[in-house]
Amino acid sequence: RHADQDSKMLASFRRLARITLRIPTRVVFCTPSPQRNFNERKLDQDTTAARSLPEHLELDVRRKKALWRCKQRGWVEIDLLMGNWAAENIPKMDDSQLEELELIIAQENPNLLNWLLGHDTVPKELNNETMKSMIAYVTEGQKEWTVGGNQ
Repeated sequence: RHADQDSKMLASFRRLARITLRIPTRVVFCTPSPQRNFNERKLDQDTTAARSLPEHLELDVRRKKALWRCKQRGWVEIDLLMGNWAAENIPKMDDSQLEELELIIAQENPNLLNWLLGHDTVPKELNNETMKSMIAYVTEGQKEWTVGGNQ
C-alpha cells in the first residue's frame, strides 16, 4: 500500500514538475555547426591590416599584433593616442618600420605618455621616424575623438 501511494505521489510530482518547469518530454539533439579555423576567419574579415600576398602573411600577423598592442595598453590616454595613430599608419608599414614600432611598444606607459606629450625628451635609440610621426600626430591639434575636437 505504501509503495502504491509512493508511486502515485511520484507520478503527480513529475507531472507537476513538467508543467511548472516546462521540462520537455523529448530531447532533440542538434548537429554542431562546422568550425572554421580562427585565424582564417579573422584574416578573411579583418580590414585593419593591409592585404598582401600569402608569402607576406608573417608581416600581416606582425601588423595585427602591433595594432592590438597599440590599442590595448591599459591606459585610456595611450590607447586613444597610439591606437588611433596605429589604425591610420600600420597598414602602410614595411618590415623596418614595424621593427621601430615594436621597439616603441615595448616601452612603459608612463614614459610613452611623457614622450608623446612632449614632457620628456625621447631617448636616442627610440628617436626614429615612427616616433616622430607619432609625436606629430599627437601634437598637431584636436582630433574628432577628443573633448572639444572638430569645433
